[in-house]
Amino acid sequence: MQEVSRRSFFKQAGAAAAVAAAAGGVALAPSALAGAAARPAAPEAPLAPHEELQQHEELIAHVKNARTGEISLFIGQREVTLRDRTIAARLVRAAR
Repeated sequence: MQEVSRRSFFKQAGAAAAVAAAAGGVALAPSALAGAAARPAAPEAPLAPHEELQQHEELIAHVKNARTGEISLFIGQREVTLRDRTIAARLVRAAR
């Protein structure tokens, strides 16, 4: 098994958390949720230039509770909390 350094962990976790934040930040209408199960998920679009992190800005993901999927994202001076059990599980597995 490949050893994971702190730096590589944060790079991988940051990328996964950015995807989670982008996905979690989109509010879906109830009708969109009902139809989402019927059709396959669309591929993730690449980040637009205004969505990229600033030059000296870092994104840190802190999995507070892997069972419930509670993840805190620290971006610059902001904190964003989201709940996604799939992403939390992937982060925990990546750290091992």
